[in-house]
Amino acid sequence: MSRRPPIVIALVFLAGCSQATLPYKPEEQPKGAKVSAAYQMLADRLKVEIDTDHRRLEDIFIVRADGTAVRAQTIENAPIVTPGRGRPSVSYRAAPRSAAAAGSGRGVGVGVPVGEGPSRIEGHTFATFPLAQVGPPPWRLHLKLAGVAPTTILIGGAPSR
Repeated sequence: MSRRPPIVIALVFLAGCSQATLPYKPEEQPKGAKVSAAYQMLADRLKVEIDTDHRRLEDIFIVRADGTAVRAQTIENAPIVTPGRGRPSVSYRAAPRSAAAAGSGRGVGVGVPVGEGPSRIEGHTFATFPLAQVGPPPWRLHLKLAGVAPTTILIGGAPSR
């Protein structure tokens, strides 16, 4: 059996990981990030899912056709992780007493990890807007992510390519 098919599948999978994952994207991606969004209309709310490319969301709002900005009612941020950072640990050691040693050894150690990389968002961020205030689709979703220029994604029409 050839080992090439698993390698090809892995390469295709990894290539897919490098692109924005949700159907709506800005006309031009902000330099240094791949951003995308999706939406779901609930009873009286518009729920927007944002792939922030592991960046913290700093600002989000929808601009209506009349130019009015509508801020999100709620924002559910994904967890923040720091790569390479372990959990604090506590350990206890006891050394056996030997005839050659003058005494026994015992000790308690506490380990506190020191950051080994920049913090990043792990997962998607969700924001909800009052449907009555944002009006009918399409919606102009304005995003500001940490470290990149603000961007706008048009959601609610035909998905981006």
